[in-house]
Amino acid sequence: MNGIPVFIKFVTQIRDGARKETIAFETNGLYYEKGQSTYVTFQEPNEQGEVNTVLKMQDGDVLIMRSGAVSMRQTHRKGEWTNGTYNSELGTFAMQAKTDNIQFRWSEKKRNGQLFFTYALLLNGSDAGRYSITVDFKEVLQ
Repeated sequence: MNGIPVFIKFVTQIRDGARKETIAFETNGLYYEKGQSTYVTFQEPNEQGEVNTVLKMQDGDVLIMRSGAVSMRQTHRKGEWTNGTYNSELGTFAMQAKTDNIQFRWSEKKRNGQLFFTYALLLNGSDAGRYSITVDFKEVLQ
């Protein structure tokens, strides 16, 4: 797959009532465009093992696909509830997300971009909090 090597900073903020948690990691990946879609792919650190993650942006939607130690598929569409699944060694969970906001940009000139989205999450029908995800990516000069 031909793509632009990028350095990625991935930050998830979770608010669940009074509890607030931030999870962040940095990694290298690829940025590429194929047809009408834009992709960012990378390996995500996970206690259960290797997780390959693909972010697909198309027509204002964001699709997150994870495979490996964790398997997950969730589409985010602004203003709508969407269904997804999450598979891990703990079992399979049904996910529903109501996405409030999606912003995606890529600067060809600066060779960097950002994906930002926020959503409320239900896991097997139970409130799992409000999530805010920011993915910054920048071309790695060879």
